[in-house]
Amino acid sequence: MKAVLLFAVAAALAFAGGYGFGRFEAPQGAGPTPAAPAETVAGGPYYVEAGQLVVPMLERGRTVAFILTQVTLEAGSADDALLVRRRLPHARSAMLEALFDLAGHGRFNGPAVDPQGVAAALLAGANGSLIGRETAQPIRAVLIDRLLRQDNTRL
Repeated sequence: MKAVLLFAVAAALAFAGGYGFGRFEAPQGAGPTPAAPAETVAGGPYYVEAGQLVVPMLERGRTVAFILTQVTLEAGSADDALLVRRRLPHARSAMLEALFDLAGHGRFNGPAVDPQGVAAALLAGANGSLIGRETAQPIRAVLIDRLLRQDNTRL
């Protein structure tokens, strides 16, 4: 019991000492600085993680492979990035449709896949789901972090 009490007192003293040191060593008047509004943040680019997209490749009614894609979207501005984040389910749905279309047309068959062609199709799909909103093309580029074909050996 004494050990638990001693440990609790030591922890409280360590916390109080650290807090006090931080309070006295911090420059006077220094407090948390307010974040700048998104419009005044210089630079960019602005990225939105779209996550993984998995699409089956079908042949005569059987799944012969899966296409796994990890996607990051590049927005042109902070406002566009916010719009893309708010509408991300629509963009993901459009990109899945584009991947299903590519898989259905055999673009993932063979030993090599054109990642630029896949990225262009995903960009057109994602922007197509967002056009007519506040900006014409909020997504500047689709960056493919991972593009993998996993063959299904259980047929």
